[in-house]
Amino acid sequence: MRLSKLISIILHPIFMPILALYLSLRQVPSIGFAITNYQNYIYLVLIFSTVILPLISIFFLIKSGKVSSLEMSNHKERSVPLFRTALWMGLGYYTIENILVFSPIIKAELIGAISIILIASIISKYWKISLHLLGIGGLVGVLIALEIIYGNLQHIIIIFILLSGVLVMARIKEKAHNYPQVYIGFLGGLSVELLIMLIF
Repeated sequence: MRLSKLISIILHPIFMPILALYLSLRQVPSIGFAITNYQNYIYLVLIFSTVILPLISIFFLIKSGKVSSLEMSNHKERSVPLFRTALWMGLGYYTIENILVFSPIIKAELIGAISIILIASIISKYWKISLHLLGIGGLVGVLIALEIIYGNLQHIIIIFILLSGVLVMARIKEKAHNYPQVYIGFLGGLSVELLIMLIF
């Protein structure tokens, strides 16, 4: 397997909401104190709503011929799967909403992630924005918001900015995107997540 392909799999956008939650709770433990007893449940709900159910939906779309492959190289194929993913994530959010009341930061993170996917669904009707860079851009946006609010996260922000650069080169190497698509994806994901978290 090519290194660029491996990087694209490891840093796949489907994993970013769960990774963002993990890093948030690990780097700023205080935001999870009020939901300590529910953290495993929240992780379980997110795994189902952001990974398992969206993948099942995509496989059904492939089987029905509405999507050609899991990679969805044609941007026009992405709109429906992304919208369904946003619905699954919205259902997951609704399932744990009564718990998230006690952790507004985590609540804002999830709202930001759902918003990014809805925006990507609309944009994908007209243009091939990088979903990989939207995902990792959203994660960096979460980390920057936590840095602004709590401080002490510069090291982890630098690490993920560097990883974002590695992912940019991987997506270009794979010929999956051009530079505007990856740069706008990164800045778009970062901006949406950062603004929503700071507003909430």
